[in-house]
Amino acid sequence: MTSVKRTYQSTIRRGEAPRLICTAAHHLFSTKGYLATSIDEIAAQAGVARPTVFRAVGPKPVILKAVVDQAMAGDDAPVPIADRPWFTEALDEPDPARCLQLHARNLCWILHRVVPLLRALETAAALDTDAADLWADLRRQRRTGTAAVAANLAAKTTLRCTEQVLADMLFTLPPDAYHRLVHEEGWTIEAFQRWLTDLLQRVCLP
Repeated sequence: MTSVKRTYQSTIRRGEAPRLICTAAHHLFSTKGYLATSIDEIAAQAGVARPTVFRAVGPKPVILKAVVDQAMAGDDAPVPIADRPWFTEALDEPDPARCLQLHARNLCWILHRVVPLLRALETAAALDTDAADLWADLRRQRRTGTAAVAANLAAKTTLRCTEQVLADMLFTLPPDAYHRLVHEEGWTIEAFQRWLTDLLQRVCLP
């Protein structure tokens, strides 16, 4: 078994450890996978001692949830996505076409941070109970969010598709399409955002 070289930094300031640990875990989970990443590796990457990982954040399942939550929101502030200004801006936009454009923008912001992590989590969910529970909870949260977006848009205009179809599209299409087109085919994020906006407007708006 290969040992993990520790690079514990005793000069880390109080309060920095959770951020360093979550940043390290995000990178390792996204590149190596959740199951293949050890607490020792997270500690070494973060530059902290192994016990600090447990004191500052918690065991690996707790770290995974913290990393996913922060990746979805964009930071560790205790503010739900639904209350973020960039999210409410899209909901409050009265023009349906502009509303969808803003939602596509928001999705790209989230996907840029979270897609590799989602793929790692989905893979781990097939083998690990904690990962499976988090994956199921995350899917429920995303379902609730996409249903709210679809209902909001349906209240502004007569959709070409049903409200449920729009919610299903927002739930299923962006993560996989983003990975395939941006990560595998080399599209820029801006090109993907334009494509997603155009697709949603053509399918959903009169």
